[in-house]
Amino acid sequence: MPDGRVHALYRVPAEPGEAQALARSIAIEQTVEVPEALLPPGSAPAALTGRIESVERDPEQPGCSRVGISYPEALAGDLFGLLNVAFGNVSMLRGVRLLDLSPPASLLASLRGPNHGVTGVRRRRGVFGRPLLATAVKPRGLPVRELAALAEAFARGGGDLIKDDQNLTDDFEAFRDRVFACAEAVDRGNQATGGQTLYLPHAGAPADRIERYVEFAAETGLPGVLVCPMLIGLDSMRSLAERYPLIFMAHPSLSGSFTHAGPGGVDPGVLLGTLFRLAGADISVFPDRGGRFRYPEAACRSITGKLRDPLGGLSRSWPAPAGGMALGEAPEVARRYGPDSVLLIGGALLTHPEGVEAGTRALVEALREEFPERAAEPAAPPRPAPARPRRLAFLGEGQWEGRTSSPYKDARDLAFRGVRRVELVGKFGERTRCDLRYFEVEPGGFTSLERHLHTHLVIGARGEGVLRLGDRDFPLRPLDVATVGPLETHQLSNPTGRPFGFFCVVDRDRDRPFRAAPADRRNVPAGASG
Repeated sequence: MPDGRVHALYRVPAEPGEAQALARSIAIEQTVEVPEALLPPGSAPAALTGRIESVERDPEQPGCSRVGISYPEALAGDLFGLLNVAFGNVSMLRGVRLLDLSPPASLLASLRGPNHGVTGVRRRRGVFGRPLLATAVKPRGLPVRELAALAEAFARGGGDLIKDDQNLTDDFEAFRDRVFACAEAVDRGNQATGGQTLYLPHAGAPADRIERYVEFAAETGLPGVLVCPMLIGLDSMRSLAERYPLIFMAHPSLSGSFTHAGPGGVDPGVLLGTLFRLAGADISVFPDRGGRFRYPEAACRSITGKLRDPLGGLSRSWPAPAGGMALGEAPEVARRYGPDSVLLIGGALLTHPEGVEAGTRALVEALREEFPERAAEPAAPPRPAPARPRRLAFLGEGQWEGRTSSPYKDARDLAFRGVRRVELVGKFGERTRCDLRYFEVEPGGFTSLERHLHTHLVIGARGEGVLRLGDRDFPLRPLDVATVGPLETHQLSNPTGRPFGFFCVVDRDRDRPFRAAPADRRNVPAGASG
């Protein structure tokens, strides 16, 4: 929308006359969440409340209305905020359904969306002009060698994408062994045909371990991964997709609790189309109308449209109809969704009377008859990757080649004196889980007195200083190592006449520091208490 606000369209269980009051209630509930009597005109909270844009009778549901509400752009600065303001508390109101959602342009500009999209996946696969054929490594319980044999047969038949079944979830060691076996099998198939079948393992693991799976796929050189956004969280997927330039294929597991929530919930197009695309889905899998889940045709059209319609500068994503598609239905399904679609056929292909390889070859030929392949589209010349030196040459006096000093922190944050910082590793595209920084404190200077949830490792590098931990002081000399634990009040100071420098290692993702408690603020250097 041109006005820069978040625009949401809801269906509510009320006639237009009553729907006006319900719309006002939603506008407040989704923003400031207080009685309207506490919102005097002109106040800051009043300015943040949603604005009713439209109220009209729903043409599809008797006794219901459609209400359009817009929300201030400031409440949707990221995907997390968009989800919260569009359907946070209101998701618990019986009968309220989110029918459409338009993010503000500022949010769209800040999100990467699909890493590859339709064009990028085509170039990676090397197939142009026809739909892609996909299948799944399944079922769970087969020995790894049999799963790998299935993957090789699909590649030998000229299939395009083979993913792990979403039910294949293992500890990391079992995941690694299966992925190695299947990736090598697909590679053998590709060598036999000269093709480029793509293998996408399932990155399915608890929150504290899933990045290890995605990182392994990237470091192994695989083209992408399968994820279940509603199991791992939409914003978790967004974070992974932004940090790992892989193809992300999104599976709809658990999404039915939102799209099939009676008269309430979320329209399939909003969830599996708009939101999956915002979170980085290059390919969005959804149940076709003819499969065992039998999504309505209108839902399938909505999903497909949301994946393809303009959405800021985000790439278009692939719709991947699935869910029990029969082999004979493939040509008709392909005609319905067009060339820029992925047909995901699992169980039916596994039961082909002549085997997976022959079945795959026959399906690909059927797709070529409907949509003849064409020559590769000319690719834009690749941009040279920025140089990322493995070695940072030390220049002396707390300086490194290719790195510059920056302010210690915002002077408005916490009090400090005479401190500079040099970002060494972590801010320059390195794939690490930590950041390495160098700090130098002038004679008489000190860092801020603070605490935070993450752990620090501090290593003395130059001169001598003092590390305060709680109510104790420790000398810190070159090559001394200290650990600052979570919520430990700490400060580094330089009581000497020479510069004091130290290295600091912290988590890549960390909280901001906050002021020490009053009881911890005694005996600090002059001026350090703010």
